[in-house]
Amino acid sequence: MAVWVDGVEGAGVPAEDPGFTLGMSVFDTARSYGLAPFRLGAHLDRLYASAAGAGIPTPDRGLLEAEIAAGLLPDAVIRVALTAGGHRVLSIRPVDPGRIGRPLRVARVSWPAVPGMPDWIKRGSRMGWLLAARSLGVEELLLVRGGRILEASRSSVIAAIGGVLVTPPLTGEQLASVTRAAMLDAAAAAGLPVEEAPLPAAGDFDELYLASTLKELAPVSELDGLPGPGGGPCGEALHAAFRELVREEIRGRSGRSAP
Repeated sequence: MAVWVDGVEGAGVPAEDPGFTLGMSVFDTARSYGLAPFRLGAHLDRLYASAAGAGIPTPDRGLLEAEIAAGLLPDAVIRVALTAGGHRVLSIRPVDPGRIGRPLRVARVSWPAVPGMPDWIKRGSRMGWLLAARSLGVEELLLVRGGRILEASRSSVIAAIGGVLVTPPLTGEQLASVTRAAMLDAAAAAGLPVEEAPLPAAGDFDELYLASTLKELAPVSELDGLPGPGGGPCGEALHAAFRELVREEIRGRSGRSAP
């Protein structure tokens, strides 16, 4: 993995930076298919919105885009973090193909709003989620509020109910997932039935998935220690439609083929 701090490869973040001492940072993670970043603009839009919401300074966007282009690798993870001390950290590493579509163990947890911290900010501190997942012996959490599943701790949530794909609407209580938006676009393009509607925490789902940049669409194989709904034909059709959307969007932008 290569890391640049403020454009300097191998540099470090000062120890007194509030991003380090207080966890005051925001970040976003994109990826490339071949040498073509997928929806990088949407990821950077979200990054800059998160920074504005948290009061974190932002670098010139053109400069950041140029640094990403200069360091890009084929099929790479692109992670950009901005700290309250005014530093930018860019890391680029190969995608782990083993994460894509891999079944996941998850658990439902009640997750109240954090005072003064909008839920739509993609913040750097993940300790609470990580420790909760560790204590429950799962890989991710389904965050529940008011009897509804809002999202997962590192993903958006998509279920299949009666042959219809259903995902929670964006209410400001969760991250505006770039992958979720792409999945909705893919479903629409493929003519798959899809609906944005609340997902009851105790819902009876035919299929259940977590969606994110690095896993694409992954079935929930275990839920609260019991066998989960897992995957099925609706998710298979959605994942295929998403892959086709990726191919269409990056066609002509890379010398390598998309998956």
